[in-house]
Amino acid sequence: MSYVRLKHTLAEIALDAVAHPGPAPTAALLLAYAKMSRRRPSVPLAALARAAGVAPADAARALSATGLFGGPDGAGRIALSASFRPFAPYLSRQAARVRTALRLLGSSQRLAVPVEIRAAALFNAGLYFECHEYLEDIWRASAGPERSFYHGLVQAAAGLYHFEKGNAHGTRSLLGKAIAKLEPYAPAYREVDVAALLIGLRGVLNRLNGAPAALRPDSAGKPSVFLESVGTPPSTRR
Repeated sequence: MSYVRLKHTLAEIALDAVAHPGPAPTAALLLAYAKMSRRRPSVPLAALARAAGVAPADAARALSATGLFGGPDGAGRIALSASFRPFAPYLSRQAARVRTALRLLGSSQRLAVPVEIRAAALFNAGLYFECHEYLEDIWRASAGPERSFYHGLVQAAAGLYHFEKGNAHGTRSLLGKAIAKLEPYAPAYREVDVAALLIGLRGVLNRLNGAPAALRPDSAGKPSVFLESVGTPPSTRR
């Protein structure tokens, strides 16, 4: 499916950007394209390149490498391939969230960025699927008390992904498991404010009480749940 391919491609771009903080030209190009293509699917490649701060040839190579775009036409315009255009709003949303994640990551002021800070940047930007993907390998490679902790974070991210998708049953199941795994680590573990996270997760479950078996995706909205370091002021959460 085109949506699945788009989702995984954008996830790879987000994970690469978070793994290598600094200039993220592909993410910047996608965000610029999302803004410029609202009225017409093809946009001038030169304008995209200027917005992302790269040369037009580099912009063309970066967008082509995603597999989501056709090559520039004779007028120097580039467009999302036809099969992905129905999902342009999703691309726009995810590109904006990647920008938010990079901003959050850039505010950490650390030379060596811990796993939890990278995960928090994804989580707090609303990149729940990407956060799940990032933490899953870390969870599977962990041992001892860390293993259950990371598993709880994986399930929390997956549960909020299902919440945004409008899947009430999946949300209840995954968040219930996440809460059970994370409770022993409260109030804090590995710099994570577990107590605050649990309050947020329980708030989502309370919101679902009495809800129909399936929420409408457009009625769910981005939940106000944050993965924070101990003592993080609310103003830096997004």
